[in-house]
Amino acid sequence: MDVILIGFMGAGKTTVGHLLAEKVGQPLLDTDQLITERTNQTPGEIFADIGEAGFRDLEHTILGEAITESGVIATGGGIIELSKNQQLLSEVTVPVIYLSGSFGQTMERLVKDNSRPIVRNKSLLELAELWEARLPKYAAIATQTVYTDNKSANQVAEEIINYVKGIADGTVKDW
Repeated sequence: MDVILIGFMGAGKTTVGHLLAEKVGQPLLDTDQLITERTNQTPGEIFADIGEAGFRDLEHTILGEAITESGVIATGGGIIELSKNQQLLSEVTVPVIYLSGSFGQTMERLVKDNSRPIVRNKSLLELAELWEARLPKYAAIATQTVYTDNKSANQVAEEIINYVKGIADGTVKDW
């Protein structure tokens, strides 16, 4: 099962991606992890060294490579910031699943995570503005939105599996 997960940071893309990959016997291709493996630096270190623009260019390269592989791809929350990434994601032939949750539940997940440079460097108001600005970009790219509020990662993974099975057996026709 090939699928791409998108959504704001803290939406659960990596957590759900691991579960999904395990359940369907496919590898997980996490773009942030692939960047770390390639550069021997975390996204936060890359942001500090070369800035967000440099990180986004590297992220684009990694995304381009990942979409040629088979498996579950978990993207970084800002993957949709570059129009060339939006283009890549809109041209893939696999489902692009937008993991969407409320701002409140998303922030609850992020509040204790110091590894995210954007969270460390922005106020709550700035994060809210970023969240609002990204929502229509995720929605425009996604073939399906899965709402994550008050659901376990396992429930979200099962919902995605059922959606993709529905595409395969023809019961889901809106893709």
